[in-house]
Amino acid sequence: MRYCLNFGDIAPLLLTDDGGEFSIVSAFENDTDGNAESHMFFCEPYSPHEKAEIEKNHTLFRDIVKTGTSFDNFTQETVNLIFSHVNAVKRKQFNGKSAYDMFSFYYSEMLASALGISFIPSNEVIQSPKLLSNSFSK
Repeated sequence: MRYCLNFGDIAPLLLTDDGGEFSIVSAFENDTDGNAESHMFFCEPYSPHEKAEIEKNHTLFRDIVKTGTSFDNFTQETVNLIFSHVNAVKRKQFNGKSAYDMFSFYYSEMLASALGISFIPSNEVIQSPKLLSNSFSK
């Protein structure tokens, strides 16, 4: 089965901070032909309450990748592994479901897989730097 979804179909709205990595807004809002498909909005500095759900992902990410850790050795597979585990954490806001459960229900497991996110059983989730030490030692 092939998907004909555009980025804007999955993420019509982007909410972020004003970090330098987001300085080329058109790269996020427009497709490769320059057509608008998403809208980017920036939170006020030092206002994590404006994006509480994003901050939860940041906290879960930092459980695995401590502040100050270099990303130089990260590959796309490393990032996919980290966010597969982050997205496998069951959350109160989803009534005990994970972000992966919600995404795969709404879009499909096939699309999650195409985006590089894998299903991780809850009893196999690793939310510590051990995840990367296990990954890099293989």
